[in-house]
Amino acid sequence: MFRAPCYHRAFMSLPDSVLPPLAPDALSLTANALGEFPVGPSYSPAWLQSVLDEKKPTTFDGLVKALPGSRSSTLALAASLYKDAPRTAATVEGSLSVTEPTGLLGDLHVKGDLNLQASLVVVGTLTVEGVLTDGAETKLVVLGDVRCRALNTSGWMTILGGLAVEHALHGRYNDDSLEVLGALTAGIIVSNDHLIYGKPKTAAHKPSESGPWGPDVFDARWGAHKAELSKVLAEGIVSIVDEDPVVDVAKLMAARPPWK
Repeated sequence: MFRAPCYHRAFMSLPDSVLPPLAPDALSLTANALGEFPVGPSYSPAWLQSVLDEKKPTTFDGLVKALPGSRSSTLALAASLYKDAPRTAATVEGSLSVTEPTGLLGDLHVKGDLNLQASLVVVGTLTVEGVLTDGAETKLVVLGDVRCRALNTSGWMTILGGLAVEHALHGRYNDDSLEVLGALTAGIIVSNDHLIYGKPKTAAHKPSESGPWGPDVFDARWGAHKAELSKVLAEGIVSIVDEDPVVDVAKLMAARPPWK
C-alpha cells in the first residue's frame, strides 16, 4: 500500500550555528579564491557585505533568511565565507520539506526524501537516501558533495563539490540550471530543456547517439532520444501521448532502477 511521505518542517529539524567574527578582508579574499562560476551569473560581494553590515545576522540560518532573492552564486559566496567555521551535523529520520529559506553550517543527512519549496544552503555535505526534488523558484547550494538516490530539479542548484545520483537525474525548464563544479555521476540523465553541468559528467546508461546536451544526456525533447528512452526505461515510465513518447517523471523517480 502506498504511503505519502511524512515531511518535517526544516526549522524544527535543523540546528543553527552562531556566526564567528570575520577578518576585515575575509569577504574579498573569499571572493578571489572562489573565482567565477562556469554556468551561473556573477555573485555580488557588495550585496552580501551590505546585508552583513545592515542586518547583522548572528546565525548562518539568519544570514540565509536575510538574503531572499539572492542569486545562487551569492549564496555560494556566503557559504564559502564560513567554510572554516565550526560545523555541526544534522540527521533527519524520514523525509524533509524545506518551506522557508534555510541555512545549515554543517553536514545534512536526510534518511527519506528531500523536497525544496524554498532555498537551502548547506556548508558541508548533503546526503539524501531518497529523492531530492526542488521547485522552479528555489535554490540549492552545497559547499561539499551531494549524494542521493534520484534527483528531479527545475530550480537552480550550485554544488561546489561533486554530485552522485544513484539512479535517475531529471532536469526540466530552461530558466535555471544544475551546476556541479566537481564530478557528476548518475545512472541515467534526462534533460527536458534544462542545462546540467558537471566536469566531468558521466552516466552509466547513455544515448547511443550524442544529442544537444552531449553524449551522456538523453534529451527528452529530441525525437531520436525520446524513441530510445521508450526502449531503455522500464515498462510504464514512458507513455505515448498523441503518438509522442513522454516520460512520466514521477515513475522515473520512483523506480529502482528505472531502466530495463
